[in-house]
Amino acid sequence: MINDPAILTGIVLSGTHGIYDVHTDNGILRCTLRGKLRKAFARTQSAKSISKTRPRPDTLYATSSYQRRERIEKRDSSETPVPPRLSVGDYVKLRQLDNSNGLIEEILPRQSELTRKDTASTARKSIQQTMLANLDQVVIVFATAEPEPHFGLLDRYLTICEAAELKALICLNKVDLPHGVSVEEAAQLYTSLGYTVIWSSTQTNEGIETLRLLLKDHTSLFTGPSGVGKSSLVNALEPGMAIRTGLVSSATGKGRHTTTGSQLYPLSTGGWLADSAGIRALVAWDIPAEELAACFTEFRPYLDECEYSDCAHIDEEGCAIIQAVTDGVISERRYKSYVRMYTEEER
Repeated sequence: MINDPAILTGIVLSGTHGIYDVHTDNGILRCTLRGKLRKAFARTQSAKSISKTRPRPDTLYATSSYQRRERIEKRDSSETPVPPRLSVGDYVKLRQLDNSNGLIEEILPRQSELTRKDTASTARKSIQQTMLANLDQVVIVFATAEPEPHFGLLDRYLTICEAAELKALICLNKVDLPHGVSVEEAAQLYTSLGYTVIWSSTQTNEGIETLRLLLKDHTSLFTGPSGVGKSSLVNALEPGMAIRTGLVSSATGKGRHTTTGSQLYPLSTGGWLADSAGIRALVAWDIPAEELAACFTEFRPYLDECEYSDCAHIDEEGCAIIQAVTDGVISERRYKSYVRMYTEEER
């Protein structure tokens, strides 16, 4: 296969119902999976845990990125893991069949991924959804108004990025619209935590050049709630993409979905950009409860200071994090986000 000139390496740009568009040196090819890969995916799906009772919180979520790396290091190098499903951003080996079609022969190991719990999951079956594979940063887009920003949801996004060890950028879009002082205060808080905050507007072009520079030579995912202007931002960054945009529903104040799934695009400045579908509900996939606190960057200096080594930082005596909240060192709002996620109110 190595010497076969018909075998190419490509990156999956999009896919649905077993048909994938793959970018290669010979152009974009419409591909399907080789039979053995389809069977491997079917086996992987059927092997997913399905229980008659609701899974316990410590078994519902997959292991952390640290534990995954340990397993990968111990795994025999001859064993190639098969992901639950082929995702946008995956690198593949494929056989070119003609000028426009190909057959995917092999899926190359992922270097990174951003996942969440699929909305189709039930109490009996937990399903992983990969938003993008092989990325190195995430641009989390929220509007300053229309719709009003929900910073508890932003905290969930940041937590998932921290667990996946991915750089997170915060983009506050529609800055041309009037917005409350709470948005300014939130931006100051996230900046103080070390996150890059970009103010942007497609109406005034504010922040567009800054975003363009931050995206250069990276593989990035644009994600965020519906109606915040992700697709309009991508259009402003890369006008040739001509991504369909939509209006916020005047009846509900929530955005209409204009992107149906992640789609990966090459950037003219170098790198790749995926614009994902708007998300109204975000549930973490692989963050065990005992590792959640470490995903809040401001908690980390206090994790070894609690009186009890197994402190959950909820209501225990001698908790250094609770004391830091009381002292005003840690934001009470961010701490409440942690509590909601820990108790699975938002997880």
